[in-house]
Amino acid sequence: MSTVPVKLCGVFPIGPENFLCAVLLWEERQRFLPVWLPPVGGAQLVGRIAEWEPKRPDTHDVLTEVIAHSTTGVSALEISSYYNGVFMGQITMDNGTEVDCRPSDLFIIASMMDLPIEVDEQVINQASIWLSPEDAADYFDVELDTNSQPQRHPESASGDAQADADFQQLMRDLGVEEGDLGFGEAGE
Repeated sequence: MSTVPVKLCGVFPIGPENFLCAVLLWEERQRFLPVWLPPVGGAQLVGRIAEWEPKRPDTHDVLTEVIAHSTTGVSALEISSYYNGVFMGQITMDNGTEVDCRPSDLFIIASMMDLPIEVDEQVINQASIWLSPEDAADYFDVELDTNSQPQRHPESASGDAQADADFQQLMRDLGVEEGDLGFGEAGE
């Protein structure tokens, strides 16, 4: 299994419901991986990113203390799989022990222990999205290096015109039209 390093850009309220979404950037390919978070886990991550600490140790404090005092350390924190919109996290200890966890817990532990996050290459290829440098800056305050920006075809959202056509056909087969997505009628 091959993994790629990602950078946690932050946690953002998305959509009219303001659901929290952690946004990871695969810098090499300049693709973004949105990971929806449960409300409590998302709020905890926002607090930890802002360097908030509870007055009494919480579960994440206890876990990082156990890791620091009872093991030789962590060798990897990764998003290991993805199925039906649900991501699974995995903490791999230096001795090879693997512990499953929620992505929100994985991100908090990475933040607290100052450890890098990795994503299984198959997962990131399946679930990541491309954003224009303008959208990345407007929505997530992320400046992309436009000199190394992968070439995109203006008629293709993903850079793969056939994949886009297949997706459009799938949506039509499901009875979904562009106007159903809240972007107005096609051609407006």
